[in-house]
Amino acid sequence: MKKMKEWKSWKPLHKVLRRRGYKGTFEKISVTTWTNSANPLISMTLPNKWFDELGLINLEKYNVGILHHCRP
Repeated sequence: MKKMKEWKSWKPLHKVLRRRGYKGTFEKISVTTWTNSANPLISMTLPNKWFDELGLINLEKYNVGILHHCRP
């Protein structure tokens, strides 16, 4: 969401997509709302590899098992 807020509008998002080699027409979406973070355009622009390069923790890599509920 932080990166989306930095773009402020759909135009910088489309520039990044073009730089990455995506062709075609893109829809104009609001990049300032959290609901659009699941949009396929955002997924193409910010792939998981980008987050790995930032050094963020990938929770999919952890196997935690089943948590048991304690009864009082």
